[in-house]
Amino acid sequence: MTQESQPNLLKMFELPISWQAQDHKAQMLHLSQSAAAHEDLFEFAEALEYHQQLLKLAKKVDDKNQQEVSLYNIANCYRQLSKFYESISYFSQLLQVTRETGNRILQIAGFWGEGTNYQNLGQYQKAIECFQLQLAIACEINERNWEKSAFSSLGNAYQFLGDFQKALEYEQKALSLARELGDIKAIGDSLVNLGSIYLQLRGWEMAIDFCNEAHLIGSKNDNKDLIMVSLHSLGQAYKGLNSYQKAKDYLIQALNVSFLIGEKRVRSAILQGLSDVCSQTNNFEQAIKYNLESLDISREIGNRFGEAAALSRIAITYQHLGNVSKALNYYQQSLTILQEIGAAASQQQLFFNIGTIYYRERMYAKAIGFLRNALVLAQELKINAEQARVEFVLGAVFQKLQQHRDAIHHYRQAYQIYKSLGDESQAEHILKTMHKLGAEP
Repeated sequence: MTQESQPNLLKMFELPISWQAQDHKAQMLHLSQSAAAHEDLFEFAEALEYHQQLLKLAKKVDDKNQQEVSLYNIANCYRQLSKFYESISYFSQLLQVTRETGNRILQIAGFWGEGTNYQNLGQYQKAIECFQLQLAIACEINERNWEKSAFSSLGNAYQFLGDFQKALEYEQKALSLARELGDIKAIGDSLVNLGSIYLQLRGWEMAIDFCNEAHLIGSKNDNKDLIMVSLHSLGQAYKGLNSYQKAKDYLIQALNVSFLIGEKRVRSAILQGLSDVCSQTNNFEQAIKYNLESLDISREIGNRFGEAAALSRIAITYQHLGNVSKALNYYQQSLTILQEIGAAASQQQLFFNIGTIYYRERMYAKAIGFLRNALVLAQELKINAEQARVEFVLGAVFQKLQQHRDAIHHYRQAYQIYKSLGDESQAEHILKTMHKLGAEP
């Protein structure tokens, strides 16, 4: 379909229902096609209206199968719009209906949807519970594709928790099953996911190996989605190696593919990656331009997560430029969105970033307030590496205030966590700091 023909298609679908025959099947087909047309254009708010009408009609004629499909589609539209609590509500309704109908496949999809939303909200333990239920049913009915999906989802959840060993174990299971099934697309997706885990571990060379293999599969099978995400990850890996020109080359290639296939959500993330490269090479003006473009896309498609991420990166760039007031303004805009959608893990990051700004500006009382908020969230989410990072900076703040007892308390907490994580370098650094204060761990 050409870009020019899309508005005409939508216009046709937007004819009033009265135009349709009073045949419920014809009305439902009309609503379904209208919703699909809007989804193809990433217009999820508009698609949602048609899915809601379709659900109402399905209930009126007591069509349980259509109710299930509509509930799934409504839940998914809300997920795309970053309205995670609303999405969970509809996935829960879907699960209730599937218990009546015995539709095990959509029951699996319901648990996957709930888990994905909980993961986006930073409620990783709840997400893991949902993915485990998805896995159990998939194994029970021998639905291997959903089993593979559950392994991959569990890998992602443990990656967010910072438990990279478990993340690798589950993603390797997903990869093995994909190879057993001969699912080329899933093999490529798992390879990219493994690359992503190694990006988190700063294992840049391993990440590059996995993503190169994924890119090769994508190229052989003309899978442009896989080509795009593998190029994006390769750009991120070379950025980690400080090979900024290579990083930029890969990210530009990924960006071009995103335009070719009309993928806006990933394009927004690629633009943010390009902004990071520009910031690292002191091209701050271009970094802001990339972020503003990413921000526009996220707002256009209703991706509030992407919107918050772009605002946060703009804040970081202004922070590099020494413009503290603008940095704080953009951080606050980002934080407001994250609080509205309930994204706890991302809130934790922003509380930490804002706290460190106030620390560097010697506004210690404000720094303590934001850092304590960051610490509470890190503890609630059980992200040990973040707890250690915040404890260390709190120790530094209290040291500046000459409140050595409180400083030593926070340094000790950070030391113990880094030791438990096996990060001897950071533990040794804190030990030396405590020795200067005349304290032992």
